[in-house]
Amino acid sequence: MRAQTLLLLAVTLSLGACGNSRNDLAAKACSAEIANRLAGKTYQLDLGDLASHAKSEAADTLLLTSTAVFDKGLSTEYKQTYECRTRFDNANTPSVIYLQFNWNTADLKKSE
Repeated sequence: MRAQTLLLLAVTLSLGACGNSRNDLAAKACSAEIANRLAGKTYQLDLGDLASHAKSEAADTLLLTSTAVFDKGLSTEYKQTYECRTRFDNANTPSVIYLQFNWNTADLKKSE
């Protein structure tokens, strides 16, 4: 009986993780907007991290924050945080209304 309960719990949790929550939809919208703006650049985003850092600002607005990795694995690799704000319409479709990359001055190279 206990094994069946654990199996049922595991299946329920994994099915719940497959759903498209508002956070997941907003993260996908942000990812698409970043891909559009950074076309031709090499970068990596973590959609799970982005979705997990979503904060509701209003009934129809989410602010998501995360870190992008540029030139991963190269000597020029660096990380940069970013913020993305989305607004949901009546059909529950998110639109990006704000996108900002926050430069870390510690990553900037000093000129000699």
